[in-house]
Amino acid sequence: MSAQRPPNDTPFVPPPPPPISGNPMYPPNVLAAKAAAVASDAKTALILSIVGLFCFGFIFGFLAFRKANEALETIALYEVAQDKRGIALTAKILSIVDIIGWIVALLAKFVLS
Repeated sequence: MSAQRPPNDTPFVPPPPPPISGNPMYPPNVLAAKAAAVASDAKTALILSIVGLFCFGFIFGFLAFRKANEALETIALYEVAQDKRGIALTAKILSIVDIIGWIVALLAKFVLS
């Protein structure tokens, strides 16, 4: 096979490189915005779930669960911020512990009263 060469009067321009990460169906600015949103959501979810371990576990646990789920769904859909998946997953697990702990504490209060 022979490669086609451009005419002598036009300079050769190489094609742009493929995207490094992210879903190629979306423009880079959208992927950058989604990556920033994932980082923010994962961080917020982790903070809420840690605070929920000490107070208002049901409320903070529920909010953390929703934020962590949102971050994980965005990571899966747009294929960005793969390094934040662990933070979001940790926040999701801690939020479940928050909610279950709150339910156990509430049941213990009523059973022991």
